[in-house]
Amino acid sequence: MVSPCENHFLYELRSGTASAYELLYTAYFPTIAHLVKQNHGNDRDAEDLFQETVIVLLEKIRQDDFTLTSSLKTYLYAIARNNWLKRLRDEKLITTDNETYLASLLNETALVETEAVDDNQAEQVHQWLGQITGNCQRVLTSVYFEQEPLDSLMQTMGWKNRHTANNQKYKCIQQIKRVATNQKGAV
Repeated sequence: MVSPCENHFLYELRSGTASAYELLYTAYFPTIAHLVKQNHGNDRDAEDLFQETVIVLLEKIRQDDFTLTSSLKTYLYAIARNNWLKRLRDEKLITTDNETYLASLLNETALVETEAVDDNQAEQVHQWLGQITGNCQRVLTSVYFEQEPLDSLMQTMGWKNRHTANNQKYKCIQQIKRVATNQKGAV
């Protein structure tokens, strides 16, 4: 699922190439900044969060067992979103019982538990994504991580109407829930 270009980019980041860091900032900071500004943050918060996200990424890619199972943009967004949610909770800007706000921030509480959202949780979600069908991987990453509008995805996937798109999305959510439930039951 990771392109050869992204693999080379990860190699450059591991090597500490300055141009790779510049490209990382140019390509991915605007997405993280948008997330922060839409959810009680400002430019400074966005810069801090992006730095935290890059640090987590660098720690992860230097591990021998690290495998990127989604696009780099999706992975970075998940890390940033989870860290931002944790920060909002810590600062008491939101509470865990405020399900309406959490749903809008996370886009789907079914994919990420609201009790323990951290880097390991983001990794866990990516692991679950790797165990579902390729079609469902595409649907869920497009809708929940890349925030592609359902109408746009409907055209990309060749679905005839919105009902079909919602039905496919529902089936994919059920698929990842089964994977998550089975893994939790096996522990």
